[in-house]
Amino acid sequence: MRLARCAAAIAGLIMAVLVSGGTAALASGGGPSPVSVYPNPSTPGTSTTFTIDCSTGADNPCTSATLNGSSLGLPAQIPMQQGSQTDVFVTTVVLPSSLAPGTYNPEITCSNGVSAAATLTVDALPTAAPQTGDGTTSTATDTTLTNVGFGLLAAGALAGCVVLRRRWSGRASG
Repeated sequence: MRLARCAAAIAGLIMAVLVSGGTAALASGGGPSPVSVYPNPSTPGTSTTFTIDCSTGADNPCTSATLNGSSLGLPAQIPMQQGSQTDVFVTTVVLPSSLAPGTYNPEITCSNGVSAAATLTVDALPTAAPQTGDGTTSTATDTTLTNVGFGLLAAGALAGCVVLRRRWSGRASG
């Protein structure tokens, strides 16, 4: 009976995972996006690479692709270079340092009619590191504290020997 309940629970979990995965694939359009952005998320002032596969959904070969950078504060028409594979185009841009944090969807258009929107998340610039001191204690040449520490270690070792010695002597006489 226990085995039957366990098998039913596992089957129920598998069905739930399969159903939820199927609806997620249908909601996303069922296919992979022809556009990739790296790094994503990015920060203002960093180099960001956009890549598009212009063969997705097209019968004609592609000869060029263009990134519309106006939503990012860049030129409206940024030509992309041919990638290492056929119908794949790549461009790297430096995001403006004045770009506000948020999600941007610049459009990329291929010469064969394929177009897609890239999704780029821009995070805020990291703040400066906290001021925690200048590190002078790590390079100090005063050995007073070091000597006190060694003295305390020696005293602890001596006290431990005395305690163990008394314990051993108590056993020997009993």
